[in-house]
Order: sequence, then C-alpha cells, then structure tokens
Amino acid sequence: MQYSVTPEGILVQKDFTKTLYPFEQIHRIEIDQEKESFFITKNHEDFTDKKLGDILNHPHVYNAIGKYNIAFIDHFLKNFHEKTYTEQDLIPLLEKTKEIAKECADQCIKEEFGEEYSVYVYLDKDYEQYHLYFMLLKNDLLVDLPKDMKMNGGLHPQAFEAITITDLLEWKTSSGSGVYGVVEEVTDPEECRFYVKTQMKEYCEFFRRKEKEHAALQKILAKEAAKPKPIPKDHLLRRYSIFILGLFIASMGVAFSTVAELGTSPVASVPYSVFLADGGTTLSFGGWLNILSLIQIGVQILVLRSACNWLEILIQTILAFVYGYLTNFSCWLLRDISLTRYEAQLVFMFFGCAILALGIWVQLKGDVAMLPGEAMNRAISQVMKKRYENVKIFFDIFYISLSAVICLVFLGELRGVREGSIIAAILVGTLIKLYNFVFSKVRELSEQPKSK
Repeated sequence: MQYSVTPEGILVQKDFTKTLYPFEQIHRIEIDQEKESFFITKNHEDFTDKKLGDILNHPHVYNAIGKYNIAFIDHFLKNFHEKTYTEQDLIPLLEKTKEIAKECADQCIKEEFGEEYSVYVYLDKDYEQYHLYFMLLKNDLLVDLPKDMKMNGGLHPQAFEAITITDLLEWKTSSGSGVYGVVEEVTDPEECRFYVKTQMKEYCEFFRRKEKEHAALQKILAKEAAKPKPIPKDHLLRRYSIFILGLFIASMGVAFSTVAELGTSPVASVPYSVFLADGGTTLSFGGWLNILSLIQIGVQILVLRSACNWLEILIQTILAFVYGYLTNFSCWLLRDISLTRYEAQLVFMFFGCAILALGIWVQLKGDVAMLPGEAMNRAISQVMKKRYENVKIFFDIFYISLSAVICLVFLGELRGVREGSIIAAILVGTLIKLYNFVFSKVRELSEQPKSK
C-alpha cells in the first residue's frame, strides 16, 4: 500500500483504488521505536506499515491531532528526551528561552549591522509545535525583507529565521492536551546562546551576500538604463510590411505542401487534418488555422497571467487572422494543380519547405511580432524555465501525433500528416539557418570597401 497526506486526511492507495480516511474518523496514531507506525480509525480499521513513519510526521497530521483530539504517541522521539512537559509547565520555560534568544540575537545583529538594528523574537505554535520566529528591526521598526533575503522564516511571513524548540511526543484525549519534549539546543541557557548566536551569524553572512547580489543587479540595470536607445533604422510601417510579406510567402509554402499531399508543417498539420476530416463543410483550411491560433493565444494568457502583454496579444490575433486568410488565398492560387506521381509530390514538398522557411526568415527580419504558435512556445519556455528549442520540439511532436490520430480515426488513412511533416520539422529550421548564413555573407561582401 501507498500513503500520502492531504489537509483533509490520510490517503491510502491499494492496487488501483484510493481511499481517503478523514482525520475526524481517525481514533489513534502511533509511531514505535522502529518507526513501524500505525493508525486506527474509529471503525476499527488498522493500518500498520513501515512506510507510515514519515507520513505520520507530516505537519497536517500534527495539526489534526489537536484539532480532532486524536490519541497519539511517538515512541521514537521519546528516546531523545529525558524530560517531558505538559503545556502548562512548558510555557514558563519557553518564555525564559525566548528572553535568552532575544538577548543573544540582539547582541549579534547589533555587532554585525549596527546599533540601529535589533531583533524581535516571537513565540508561536504551529501544527502543535512551538517555534521561535526572528524578525529584523531598524530603529524599532519592522524591516519588510524581500523573499530572497529570508533564510529560514518557517510559516511566519515576516520572519527571517525560525527555530523549532519542541517536539510533540504524546496527545492525551482524556485531557485534550499534549506532552512535549524540548529540543536539546534550548534546554540549557548556554546551549541556547551558542545555538542562537550561530544561527544569527549564518544569517548575517547570508544577508550580506544577498545585499551584494542586489547591488550588482541594480548596477547592471542602471548601466542598461543609461545606454542611449538606438533609433530604429526602419520605419514601423515598413517593418510590418516586411512581416506581412513573410506571412504571405510562408502561406505559399504551406499551400505547396498541401498540393504535395505528403503532409504539411507540424503546426499546420492539425488544422489541415481537421479540414480534411470535416470535408471543408464547416470551415476552410485557413479558418481552422485561425481556431488553432486562438487556442494558442488562450494558452499564452493562461500561462503568463498578470505578465501578459495585451497589446502583443491583440497584434498576434490580427496577424493570425491575416495569416489564415493568406493561407486560403495561397491554396486558391494552386487549386488547379493535381499531382499523381510520387516524384512530383516530393519536389512540391521540398519546394514548400524552402518557401515556408523563406517566409519565416522574412518574418524574423521584420522583427515586429510573433505568430501565436511561436509566441506560445516562448511563453511556456519563460514560465517553466525550459529551453525554447525543447518546448518547440515537444509541440511539433504533439501536433504531428494529434494530426495522425485525427486522420486515422476520421479518414482511415494518413493524409494531413505523413513523411512530409517529419521532413518539414527537420528541414525548415535548417533552411532558416542557411538563409541567415547566406544573408550574412552577402551583407559582409556588400559592406567591404571597393578597390580603386
């Protein structure tokens, strides 16, 4: 059996079935010295397993013990505590520990940061465990630290350090109270001072390191902001004209691929397969291409959320519909071409790849926008911290696989996606690199001074 913990209870998986045992239905939880733990429900169901040792030490379990008055004992932790405390006996001891911790932390922080700094120490109980939370003060005002400048704040949102000082050893249902052990570092005043001082010194080193990182980042940002903004060489209208020309060329590449009937590019394969399966009765090929673009735009919005650039989304939507209608127009231009020989189909397919790559290359030279498919890949790569190329390869494989399923289910054969789709996935990127190389070489030659 496998076990996991949710805020509602313990989830038990046996074979292919999962059963949630709510905390309010659990009667007893026990962890023995060998960590072969068990829990018993109020319906007398008994679960005993070595795997339960770590599961029953989960914070949600400790929270439920007090909340639902569940009988509990931890024989394993009891081995590490010579003395145990009820909650009434514990509070005075913890208050004394808090005073020692504050005195020591204050002294250490003042030595490291200056007299205007101090530490506020807060004693609180989370999940039936007591913790000391340390918060930084400057001139007696709380310093709201950035998230990356908090070393170990535990559950307290403003603490930079947290120390757990008790272990829950037993919960007695008769009195509805716990029996606790105090961790070794705080049972003795000298041990407590040494432990707190060590933690504070570690934090001061951590804080200084983060300060240097922040200062270096601000310096880089200031340097970048101070750089004069380059004046664009091309007028915006001209760049959009180049981009739309690229869209038209790319649409012609897709049209040549459809005439070849060996499968089109991966991103166009899904709408083309749906178009074939539908028989063109609902929407045109370009119409289905527009539907896919809207889905890709929707994915971007879901992924980026508040970071979404709505102007860019609007431009993408307009250009996506332009591309869909251009694809319809390109297919209409080649409507009378019918190929019967496989050799001719291959020629048209390779010609389509070359034209498609050229169209994409021209779009990149326009440098004003991205089509929804590429923009979606970019958004996912940014949010998930994955390489753009890997995301693109994943979706190319996904589009081809989905197209194959659509064709086999609705047409009984592979038409919208075939060997041409695989070749296009490999060849188009390579041809774009080739166009870039040739363009760079031609540009270098044109910029060389002419000999007299």
